[in-house]
Amino acid sequence: MSGYVRREYPQWSWSFSRNQMFKSCARRYYYNYYGSHNGWEFSAPPSAALAYRLKKLTSLYLVLGDALHKSAEHIVERVIAGHDVPSADFVEEEVRRQLRRVWTSSQKAQELFMQRPNRVDMLHEFYYGMEISKQTIEKINLRATKVAKALVKSEIWEELRKPDTELVSCEQFDTFPLNGTPIYAVPDVLYKTSAGQWVIVDWKTGEEVEDNKDQVALYALYVVKKHGVEVEAITARLEYLNLDTVESLNFTMNELEAVEHSAIQSMEEMQNLLLDPEVNKPMPKEKFALTDARGLCPWCNYYELCREELEENPA
Repeated sequence: MSGYVRREYPQWSWSFSRNQMFKSCARRYYYNYYGSHNGWEFSAPPSAALAYRLKKLTSLYLVLGDALHKSAEHIVERVIAGHDVPSADFVEEEVRRQLRRVWTSSQKAQELFMQRPNRVDMLHEFYYGMEISKQTIEKINLRATKVAKALVKSEIWEELRKPDTELVSCEQFDTFPLNGTPIYAVPDVLYKTSAGQWVIVDWKTGEEVEDNKDQVALYALYVVKKHGVEVEAITARLEYLNLDTVESLNFTMNELEAVEHSAIQSMEEMQNLLLDPEVNKPMPKEKFALTDARGLCPWCNYYELCREELEENPA
């Protein structure tokens, strides 16, 4: 890796997705952020190598979401360059091409995945020998059609075409500091209208859940902190492509302060499980509790690492 600097422990940071994982299962959080660290090295301990391999597993729903977001990014580039939005059929075929590629890889490259997990796509179900039901495949097929149609008719393409609209970022990793911690914020699209309104766009390929509002509220806090924008000048658009609905949100400073407080509280809870916060050294994995929702464990990437313990200590 160019410029790669080996670290004994991962760098400390915080993100909305990190918090979601921490709340759902502390053990899963441990494996994802600590147990898998340096597992890509040829000399990695077997436990780290296994955790890193399991971290790379994916699902059809994740593949569909990633493919749709890549298509959206390509459309942003096309529109900014003055080209037309592609047809829904074209976008749908792009999504299906990715789904087929990952399915084929999961069927035919399992041995290579064991050796080079960072170079091979592998579905969770194929790795664990679980059947993917016809119902799931039908849902994925229907969703691929629906999200492609909803994406190409999004109102933001007309906004981005306007000469006075400024594209600030698109799928760009960025951070802002909070209590000395880098906070990751990656809006799908962030643009500024001629009227000075900052618009956050977040495309969702799944169902409507309350956490999505908290996520875009964090993005709004990022815009305030990083770009010095007044909260009144920020609008967030949650576009539920599978549902063909859009929710526009505005926030108050009190709401963003609550988001900030919640993030700080989450960081403190995470750091309570560190032996040495200065270097982000975690406590032993046993200190990271298994989830009480044990029925979900077989669908977790790290089930192989927890299976024996789960059998010995069922909930």
